[in-house]
Amino acid sequence: MDIPLRWRLSLLDCGLRVRGVQNLPWNKPLRNASIVGSCNGLLCLEIHQFNQLSLWNPKTRAVRHVPRTGTDFSYFNYCVTGFGFSPIVNDYKIVRTFALFYDGVTQVEVFSLNRGTWKAKYIGNLKGVILKSETVTANGAIFWSGVKLVDEKEGEDNIDFQEDEDYIEEAEDKVDVIVSFDIAKAVFSVIPRPELDYDADVKLTVYENKLAILCDTWEDDDEIPCMIDLWVLYEGTCASGQTWSWIKRYTSSPLLCLLVPMTIWRNEIVYKPISEEHDYKGRRNVLYMTNLTTNEVKRSVIPYHESILSIYNYVESLVSVGNNYIEES
Repeated sequence: MDIPLRWRLSLLDCGLRVRGVQNLPWNKPLRNASIVGSCNGLLCLEIHQFNQLSLWNPKTRAVRHVPRTGTDFSYFNYCVTGFGFSPIVNDYKIVRTFALFYDGVTQVEVFSLNRGTWKAKYIGNLKGVILKSETVTANGAIFWSGVKLVDEKEGEDNIDFQEDEDYIEEAEDKVDVIVSFDIAKAVFSVIPRPELDYDADVKLTVYENKLAILCDTWEDDDEIPCMIDLWVLYEGTCASGQTWSWIKRYTSSPLLCLLVPMTIWRNEIVYKPISEEHDYKGRRNVLYMTNLTTNEVKRSVIPYHESILSIYNYVESLVSVGNNYIEES
């Protein structure tokens, strides 16, 4: 993801009105930052320019700067972070995975908001798994997309690694997977993606508090995706003996233009156009929304001048970030 010259954060309310976020917990403009996740009114932010993770409640203006891990970042090529909450242990946790390009995940550390400390975790069955940076949280677990490198038993790799995220796409022997981290049990699971009989780009999201994926379906020699499928992950032993099963819950009508699914908000899939739209005043932000019940499509012009890079669901709350510092008004 390209980081803009100045990182901005805004709220889009139910009426699709843009609201500025007041009392940001940093005095200086952020030029290299990203949102790791949003959960119960807390945002986990990664401030790359300061190499800092922070938990922030925009409603209460409280922020907690997370201590750095003891891991030497210079030893690793890749770090992927996730954030979530488990009602079972009533705790928010941040998970950081560290990887070498040729080895997949080799080290994991978990921060507990209740304890206020990091703890190393056994990687378990993450050997040979490469995680992508996109993450969501649902039902007490954190999820990532990833790939499982296969055919390693001979000790040979038929993979042309590159020094950036594109190396994932270059892997010849790989299987697309979903990785979950059960926050209460502190256990990783590798879950197969649904078996699709078509080429698809996949976006992680949450539907009915369950992990879901939005799949762009394409036809041969077509320059725009035809439809969007919604697959939902259900837990429970099924006939095949697997403890996870995918069910397709929705297929959209054919799309009229090239749209990128961003998230599910309430009962609607939110998209943005892959190409910027313009009018006589210049560039404008446009979002499309498809109702999952009625299949109705709405197009809305968003009065926001910056490019929309990502969208996160957020609900105001009074959840505490623990030992915190509140900015002065």
